[in-house]
Amino acid sequence: MIDFPPFRLDRVNRCVWECTPDGASRKLTLTPRAYDMLQYLIEHAGRLITHDEFLNALWQNVHVQPEVLKAHMLTIRTALGDDPARPSFIETQRGRGYRFIAPLHIGSGTATPRTHKRGHGAFVGRTPQLTRLQTLFEEARNGASRIVFVAGEPGIGKTTLVSRFLDSLAGEVTVLTSLGRCVEGYGGTEPYYPVLDALTQLTRGEAGPMISRSLVSIAPTWAFQMLGSVPQQYRADLQRQVIGAASGRMLREICEFLEALSLERPLALVFEDLHWSDYSTVDMLSALARHRSNGRLMVIATYRPEDAEAVQHPLCRLNRDLGLQKLCHDIVLEPLTEGAIAEYLTGSPHDDRLGSPDGFAQLVRERSGGNPLFMVATLDHLVEQGIAQSTPEGWKLHLSPSEVRLEVPLTLNQVIEHRIQRLTADQQRALEGASVAGLAFSAATAAPAAGLSQEHFEDICEALCRQESFIRREPSSTLDYGLAARTYAFRHTMYRQTFYDRQGLLRTARSHLRAAEALEALFAPDERGGVAAELAQHFAAAKHWERALGYLRIAIQTAKKRLAYNDALAVIDRALMLATNLPDEARAAAETEFLEGRASIFAAAHDSRTREACEQLAERAAQHGLIDIQSRALMSLAYAFSWRDQARCSQIIDETLVLAERQTTPQQQARTRISCYVWRMWVRGWRAEDIPRCEAALVPLRAGDDPCTTAWSLCEYSMVLMVSSRYQEAQDTILANYRFLIENEENRPEFNMARATWMVHLGVPWALLYLGEFGRAQHEFDKAIKMFAHNGNQYGADTLTLYRCWLQFHTMDFEAMLQSCAQVLAGKSPEPGSGKSILPAEYRLCLLLTGLARLGLGDTRPARDALTQVLRLMDTQPVIFDWYWRVPLEWGLAGAALADRDLDTALAHADRLVELATRIEERTWQGFAWELRARIACEQHDAGHALHCVQHALDATRGYQTPLVDWRIHRTAARACEMAGDLQSAERHALLGKSMKDALAATLPPGHCLRETFEAS
Repeated sequence: MIDFPPFRLDRVNRCVWECTPDGASRKLTLTPRAYDMLQYLIEHAGRLITHDEFLNALWQNVHVQPEVLKAHMLTIRTALGDDPARPSFIETQRGRGYRFIAPLHIGSGTATPRTHKRGHGAFVGRTPQLTRLQTLFEEARNGASRIVFVAGEPGIGKTTLVSRFLDSLAGEVTVLTSLGRCVEGYGGTEPYYPVLDALTQLTRGEAGPMISRSLVSIAPTWAFQMLGSVPQQYRADLQRQVIGAASGRMLREICEFLEALSLERPLALVFEDLHWSDYSTVDMLSALARHRSNGRLMVIATYRPEDAEAVQHPLCRLNRDLGLQKLCHDIVLEPLTEGAIAEYLTGSPHDDRLGSPDGFAQLVRERSGGNPLFMVATLDHLVEQGIAQSTPEGWKLHLSPSEVRLEVPLTLNQVIEHRIQRLTADQQRALEGASVAGLAFSAATAAPAAGLSQEHFEDICEALCRQESFIRREPSSTLDYGLAARTYAFRHTMYRQTFYDRQGLLRTARSHLRAAEALEALFAPDERGGVAAELAQHFAAAKHWERALGYLRIAIQTAKKRLAYNDALAVIDRALMLATNLPDEARAAAETEFLEGRASIFAAAHDSRTREACEQLAERAAQHGLIDIQSRALMSLAYAFSWRDQARCSQIIDETLVLAERQTTPQQQARTRISCYVWRMWVRGWRAEDIPRCEAALVPLRAGDDPCTTAWSLCEYSMVLMVSSRYQEAQDTILANYRFLIENEENRPEFNMARATWMVHLGVPWALLYLGEFGRAQHEFDKAIKMFAHNGNQYGADTLTLYRCWLQFHTMDFEAMLQSCAQVLAGKSPEPGSGKSILPAEYRLCLLLTGLARLGLGDTRPARDALTQVLRLMDTQPVIFDWYWRVPLEWGLAGAALADRDLDTALAHADRLVELATRIEERTWQGFAWELRARIACEQHDAGHALHCVQHALDATRGYQTPLVDWRIHRTAARACEMAGDLQSAERHALLGKSMKDALAATLPPGHCLRETFEAS
C-alpha cells in the first residue's frame, strides 16, 4: 500500500481507496488505464513524466493519440478532487508532462514501491521462473544463444510470465523483442505463421528499415513472404531468387538472418501457443537450436503439453530430443501454492510451510486447483455472491471457510458462463461472433459473424476492453489484413471456446459463412493466398465443402511456395478429410486430385513413400475412370521404380502406353506417349523406332488448346534432343518451355515443377558442355549446384556435381574429378535404408567417374578395379541410365587395357564400344568410339585400318556440332597419316586439331584451372 492522504494506492487489487473521516473506505472509480497512469506517477513521484514516457511505458506497440492522456488525466483529477490550477496531487507542466507532488507514505511494511508495467496485475509464485528467464537472456546476450520452452496447462500463467520478462527488457533501447502467436484452427496450416507474425512486428518497429534490408540480403525467401515489409524496388528480384528453392533454404536463411540481427542487437523472440503451430515452425526451432552461432539470440516457446500430446504434435518430440542433447531449457509452470495464493490475497509474502491462518487461501487453492485463471474467476464469483471482498488491507472472507457452502463452479467454463450472464445481449452476441472469427479477430470479419455493423461491434469491443472483460486490444499484426480496423483477442482461449460452444450448430454454421464471405470481400480473388487457410476453416464449419476445398488448394500452393512440404502434406490430409463430404462423383475427383498432390511431393523429394502413394493414386483413378490421372500416376510410379528396379519400371511404362489409347483427348494421349517414350529410352536404352513415334506425338500436342501440357511435354522431349546430338535445339527448347511453366505453375498444380526445375538446371549446362562452351557450362553448373545446395536439395547438388565431372573429364582435370566424387560419397552408402544412402544410378556414375579420373592420372589398376565394379553392377542389377553410361564405361575399360599394352582386351572393348555407340544417335560418342578404335590400330601399326576408323569417325560427326571429339579425331588422324607416309595430310589434320582445341580452351578465361589442365594435355 502507498498512502497519499486521504487516499491509498492498492497495488495488489489495482485500485485506489479514499479514507473517509468515519474510518470507512470508499473505492474510487477509475478505468484500468487511468489507474495505470496514476500508479506510474506515484512510483516516479517528484519527477516529470513526459507524454512520450507515458506512451512508451503504458501503450507499447499501440498507436495512441496524445489526447488520450489528457482524457485519462481528467478522470484521475476528478476522482481525486484535484484542481489543476492549484494542484495538491498532480502538477501539469503545459506541453511537457505531469509530476506527482503529494507526500507519500509506504504502508504494509513495504520499503519501496514495486513497478508493475503494462497493467499485468499481481504477479505471485513465478519469481524463480522470471529470474531464470532473465539469467538465460544474460547468457544469450553474452553470445550463448538460448532456446527456452515454457510449458503448462491453460490459464497457468505462461503469457503473464513471458510478458513480465519482456517488460523487464522494455527499458533497454539496444534490445530487440518481438512476439508471434499461433492461432487455433488455421494457424496450423499456415507455414511459419508465428515466425512471420514476429518478423512483421520487428519490421514495424524503430529498427524496421534496417531489419527489412537484412531480410532482403540475407533471407530473400522470407522477404518474399513479407512483400508488404519490403521496399518496392526489391520485389521483382526477390521473385526471381526464390524459384526452385527447397525447404532447407528457408531454414538456413532464418538461422543466418537471426544470427546477423542478434549480433547487431540482442534479440528476444517469443512464440506463443506452439501446440497450434505448423510443422515448419517446429523445424525452424530445431534448426535454430542446432545452429552453431555466436548470435545473441533467445527464443521462448510457450505451449500446452497436454494439447500437443493429444494430436502427437512434433513439438513434443523436439522438446525431448533437444533436452537430451542439452540444446534447450525447460520451464514447466506448476499450479500456484497455497503460499503464493495467500500472497496474492494479502499483498505480502507468505511462507508455504505455515499454511493459511484464516483458511481463505486454502479454500481458493482447493476450488481453483492453483490455476491462476481459475483463481481469479473463483474470487470474482465469491465477490458476486457477497462472500468475499477486496479491501485496502487485502481480500476478506465474510464467512469461515467451513461455512462456505456455495456451489463454486468446478470448471472454468461454468465460472465464465456466470460472468457472461452479466453482459448485455449485444455484448454476448458480439463475443459469440468474435469466437467464430478466431482467438484474435477484427471487426472486419467478426462483426458480420455476429450480425452487427462494424461500428457498433467496435464500440462494444472498446467498452469491454476498458472494463478488461474477456478481450484485449492487440497491436497490429498479420491478422489485421492491412485494414484500419483494430484487432482484438480473447484474453484466454477458454473464453473463446465458451462463447463458441454457447451457439447451436445451425447458428454456428451461419456465422462461419458470414465471416468467410466478409473475409472474401476484403480481397480480390488473386490476393487471398494469405488468408486461404482461414477461409477454408470458415467454409468447412459452414459445411460449404467445395468452397473450403478451393481454399485448401490455395493453402497447399502457399505451403509449397514456402518450401514447407510437411505442411503441404498436412493440408492435403485435411482436404482429403473434407472431401468425404462431397457427393460421390465430386468426392472421387477431389480425393484423386489430392492424392496426386501428395504423390508429386513425395516424388520430388525422392521419398520412400512415393511408390505407395502412386500405387494408391493409380488404383483410385482406375476405380473412378479418371484415365488422365491414372496415366500420370503410373508414370510417377515408373519414375519411383526407376531408382532401384529397372524391370518393374519398364513394365509400368508399357502398361501406361496401352492405357494412353483410352485417354480423353489427343493432347493428353500425346503427353503420356512422350513421357513413356522418353522414360523407356532412359530405362531400356535407345530404341530407334520410338523416336519417330515420339516426334509424331508432338503434332497433336502442339495442335491442342492446353499450352501448359505442351510446354511440359516439350521439356521432356528436350532430353531426346540431347542424346540425339541436337544440343542447341535441346537447350532452346527446355529454356523456353520451362519459363512458360514457371509463369503459369499456379494454374496447374499437377505438374511436378521440382522435376522441371531439375531438367532445366541439368539440361542447359549439359548442352553447353557438348557444344564446347566450357566457360559457360562451368558457370551454369556452378550456379545450379550452389542453388540446389542453398535450397537444401543435397540430392540435386550432389548429382549435378557428378555431371560437372564430365566437364572436368573433357578438360583433363582428373584431380578435380576425384575430389568431386569423394565429396559426393562422403558419409553415404549404396545400401538403401542406411540413413544417408545414394541412389544406385548416382552411385555407379560416381564409380565410373572415379575410374576414368584414375585412368587419366595413369593409375590403371585402381581405374580398372572401379570400372570393373561398375560393369558387374550393370550386368547384375540394371537400373536407369545404364545403357548410356555403358558407352563411356567401355571407353574407359578399353583405355585401361591400352595403357597396360593389352591390345587384345583393348580391341574387344573398343569393338563393343563401336557396337553400342552406333546403335544410338549420340554422334559425339560415335566419334569417340571410332577415334579410340583408330588409336588401337595405330598401336597395332595398322595404318590402313587406323585411317579407315578415322574416316568412320569423320562421317559420324559430319553435319553435327561435336567439338568435344573433333579435335581428338584430327589428332589421331594426323598420327595415322604420318604412319601411312602422308605427311601433308598429317600436318593438315594436326593444324585442324590444334585450332579446334585452342577454340575450346578460349571459352575459358586465361588462368582458369580448367584451361590450364586442358592446354597442358
